[in-house]
Amino acid sequence: MPDPACPAPKQGTPVIREQQLVLVLGMHRSGTSAWVRALQVLGFDLGEDLLPPHPCNPKGFFEDGHLYAFNKALLADTGRRWHSLPIPAAEELLPLAGGVRGAQALELLRHKLAARPLLGLKDPRMSVLMPFWRPVLAAAGAHVHCLICLRHPDSVARSLQQRDGMSAEHSHALWLAHTLGAVTGSAGLQRTLVSYEALLRAPAQELRRLGTALCRPVNRKEEDVYCSSFLDAGLCHHQADGGHKAAPAPPGSFARLAQDLHARLCPCNASPPDLEQPEMTRLFRSLERRCADISPQDFAAATRQEQSP
Repeated sequence: MPDPACPAPKQGTPVIREQQLVLVLGMHRSGTSAWVRALQVLGFDLGEDLLPPHPCNPKGFFEDGHLYAFNKALLADTGRRWHSLPIPAAEELLPLAGGVRGAQALELLRHKLAARPLLGLKDPRMSVLMPFWRPVLAAAGAHVHCLICLRHPDSVARSLQQRDGMSAEHSHALWLAHTLGAVTGSAGLQRTLVSYEALLRAPAQELRRLGTALCRPVNRKEEDVYCSSFLDAGLCHHQADGGHKAAPAPPGSFARLAQDLHARLCPCNASPPDLEQPEMTRLFRSLERRCADISPQDFAAATRQEQSP
């Protein structure tokens, strides 16, 4: 949703906001790397310590290495890894935010924000760690805008099955948990839903939509580089339906719950959803309860190895 605090600019000139932090949230393999790279087209800095490219992401992750290491350690503090379910509850994370970990996170964030009025940070783990990060973000004092990245959960499942040998039901449960974490964890902040499929179909249009949401002008030279050299639809090997309408998963399965939530959230719809509506809030709470009921043993042996940074 566009920022209501950013009025429509006169004569098409976006308003430039000072000390703006954009958090790119969403499930792993959902186009978060492509979307955080898009921020550079709008003049955002992504930091000085980006993770190197990897065979599973040859164009690069555009992910801050210090933030990645911190969030990985934070998950380990709760006995989890990126693919663990259930995700940490707020009751586990809030005490950590009030202790040494919280102080370390605030120092890290202030260092990243120093001398960078426009900063974009991405780590899919933040989607399930937002109860920890919210008080840290408040203490840092930056204006925060969240990009919630969506990719069809069936496409994500096929990607993770090929890369990690992950079962479809496990990946759909992870998609559901990460997407819910991003949506509920960003409540009260400015946020925009974005679609990986839409970005691949019409990158220039999506860059302008993003620029409007963030009140930032699109750099035409950077746009040309992004659309012609960086963005590669050929890297998106796993489409949800192969060009045909996919059959819905069995009712009650995580695949079906994820498919239904994606259909409700997809910003490609004629009327993008109002995430603050009571009906949506009730839906999120119901799905969160379903995810909280997952046993850690349900998907304990679902992956061959952890290849995702």
